[in-house]
Amino acid sequence: MKRILIIGGGLSGLTAAYTLEKNKTENVTWDLYEQAETFGGKFETVKRDGFLIEKGPDSFLARKEAGIQLVAELGLTDKLIANATGRSYIFHDGSLHPIPEGSVMGIPTDEKALLASSLLTEAGKERAILEKTLPYDSKNEDVSLGEFFEARFGHELVKRLVEPLLSGIYAGNIYEMSLRATFPQFEQAILKAGSLMEGLKTPSDAKMSTTGTKNTIGAFRTLAGGLSELPNELVRKLPKDHLHASKCASAIIKKGKSYEVQFSDGTTEEGDAILIAATHDALIKLLDNETTRPFQNRPLTTLATVSLAYDDEKRANLKEGTGYLVARTGNDETTACTWVHKKWPHMVPDGKMLLRGFVGKSGENLVSTKSDDELIHIVLNNYKKMMHLNETPLFAEVSRMEHAMPQYDVGHSLRLSAFRKNLAASYPRVEFAGMSYNGVGIPDCIRTAKESANQLLNEVEMID
Repeated sequence: MKRILIIGGGLSGLTAAYTLEKNKTENVTWDLYEQAETFGGKFETVKRDGFLIEKGPDSFLARKEAGIQLVAELGLTDKLIANATGRSYIFHDGSLHPIPEGSVMGIPTDEKALLASSLLTEAGKERAILEKTLPYDSKNEDVSLGEFFEARFGHELVKRLVEPLLSGIYAGNIYEMSLRATFPQFEQAILKAGSLMEGLKTPSDAKMSTTGTKNTIGAFRTLAGGLSELPNELVRKLPKDHLHASKCASAIIKKGKSYEVQFSDGTTEEGDAILIAATHDALIKLLDNETTRPFQNRPLTTLATVSLAYDDEKRANLKEGTGYLVARTGNDETTACTWVHKKWPHMVPDGKMLLRGFVGKSGENLVSTKSDDELIHIVLNNYKKMMHLNETPLFAEVSRMEHAMPQYDVGHSLRLSAFRKNLAASYPRVEFAGMSYNGVGIPDCIRTAKESANQLLNEVEMID
């Protein structure tokens, strides 16, 4: 009997286990080990006083097929809910400014809407529109998103419109984030149409969607009872005797043709193949230094969300829309706010209001140094300035995600390729999946977990 060991019981690990259970032969078995007391990783949905509060991920992109496909396989399609559409705003210089119509991930495609925007100065608008006339030199080396967009649109548009959107997705610094590892579609759009403004006018051609405008298609999906239903349903579908909680792996030792996994409680398990379903810091802990060298000293950003429930939505006097992002032109601690009662009305009782604020930026330690009460105080102070909201909330829910978000810095693809080569040479039949490698989104994690699981199935079948 061949045995595959999975380390990590978040979405990637559970998806890998589900894939193995569905596709394995009678000659293969598997076991999953999770260091926490429960499975599901960063997913956590809280039900409180009629409110549905996401303390982890709250949705996933529908256009990436892996998420929708897994939901269908699990029999949850009838529970899918699309986000309500509406304007999003950028907070800059004391005011909320609508994102210009036709923007795609912050990149303008509608010249008339850009010229009418209150977000940019006249000089900033003129510089941005020049993008349509600029030649593009496709270089062999990777560049940062910030460098790429400033060359196309100028500094002002990047700082006030592009950076809040793209930094928010990865909780990163766009002047360090890799263009080709995060959004290769942008470069492809220029090569196809001659400019970004032209190439993104049909977002589907670039596998993108308009963002934060009143005409935005509901691009995101969640589940009626909260997104934690996704990992919970995976757990329900899997045999319980193969799921092992409170088991923290500390090392992987190669022993002939097999592997020994050592755990912090002093126990060991032996397997023919291993799938490490975790961010790269787990790889560094479990494997030797030479193999993991490409990922050593690579950062993980700490984030927090603060959800505030209110008794009466009318007292807030919010604009029509679903929330805002904060331009990195000031010293504000929060980076975004979702008006949950407008974006996901099923999550909030009628007439009530739920605001979800985001705190944490690449390169800073604010979240790590503040208590929950201090974080709530910071968010409330930001809301007074940004939304003129002085009401006292009914309650607050704080969620901390320590060292949670990997940074796809310039050169990420080369580092990943080097690591794959090292791993194949030193640890045959060891695979990996998770947020650190081929995309941070839920569908990306599902897709790569399935691919890695199936790869190991093929490899263990060939062992003599």
